[in-house]
Amino acid sequence: MEQIGGLLIALLVTLLLGLIGFAAWRYWREQVNISPEDEELMREIAELNDRQANRISDQRLRSGIDPDEAWRIMVQRGQRTHRRSTTPPRRK
Repeated sequence: MEQIGGLLIALLVTLLLGLIGFAAWRYWREQVNISPEDEELMREIAELNDRQANRISDQRLRSGIDPDEAWRIMVQRGQRTHRRSTTPPRRK
């Protein structure tokens, strides 16, 4: 009788660990699965960050930028980016 009780406990612990492992695997798979649209968005954000890096001189950063001026710069750069993306890629 003792052996059956120990076997049942071992079986329950194994089943519980298996369920926890399966739930963790499903969660991980959902987190890793990225749609093509999300991947493209992440790539565009990374390209935008690369283009925006080090665009403002140190002197302007120290003096501070007027919020209206910053907004105008963002709008101008956004319009330039939009115009670039609508033209077809050049062939070599």
